[in-house]
Amino acid sequence: MVSESRKQLLAVAALAVLAVAWGAIPLFVRNDVPSIALVGARVTFGVIALIGVAGVLRQLKFPKVRRWRLVLSGVLLALHWITFFESIKLTTVAVALAVLYLGPIAASILSGPFLGERVTPRLWVALAIAAGGTLLVVQPWVRQSEESGSVITLEGIAMAALSAILLAALMLVGKPVAEDLGGLSMAIGELLVASVLLAPATYQAVTQYSDYIVNFVILGAVFTGFAGFVYWEVMRHLPVATVSVIMYIEPATAVLWAAAFLGEAPNLATWLGVGFVIAGGTVAATATANTEVLGVPATL
Repeated sequence: MVSESRKQLLAVAALAVLAVAWGAIPLFVRNDVPSIALVGARVTFGVIALIGVAGVLRQLKFPKVRRWRLVLSGVLLALHWITFFESIKLTTVAVALAVLYLGPIAASILSGPFLGERVTPRLWVALAIAAGGTLLVVQPWVRQSEESGSVITLEGIAMAALSAILLAALMLVGKPVAEDLGGLSMAIGELLVASVLLAPATYQAVTQYSDYIVNFVILGAVFTGFAGFVYWEVMRHLPVATVSVIMYIEPATAVLWAAAFLGEAPNLATWLGVGFVIAGGTVAATATANTEVLGVPATL
């Protein structure tokens, strides 16, 4: 029988792999498809893939508990992705990422009063190291060239901040659902809700931007459906603070993917930031086994 500490270490490893994979998403979304259409296609193809898997495994079932949380998670997911993609259009990617990743910090802080989790000092150190490393990676203080067409705007910062708030809320609302229903049911439920909300946008994506249908399928089935299942299954076994630290690997590896496939050469500060993010994740992984959960009921 696998011990709880071993389950947590396996969960950390799975989440790290997922974060590395999610870092490659910009390779598939650099196109002219509107943000809301892109999100609609992602969630729709994602839920179709997961429903197929659940049907084969005979695990397709309608949840009897946490229904309102499941619906709320789907709404939060759709709004989070839409606002983030909009923030990228309104400001630089670096600034959008720097603001967005305040969300996991907020979720870690609120996980105590809302979920009854105790964040150890070692996890706080890991979170600080990873957050600092992410700032070095995205370098929001670096002025963009005029050719890039990107400028820093208050509207973009505000949209990224709203996306960060929605991300923190999604983590706090969704974790109890995943714990009760399992990662597969949680992922199917939230994606199904989001796909219904964004059905008109999905129709626009597949009819007006059919040239990108392969991108939609990959983003939906792999990076949204399967990845969503893994994410929520991992969330069942790890504190929110640990998940937050490990997910800082995503923007760090996005730089590496861009360097490998888009010819974007990272500078020394970027490489240093990647090192800090990896160090923070390592600290979080070793601290996870000592993290306790207090007997406080979830209040969300």
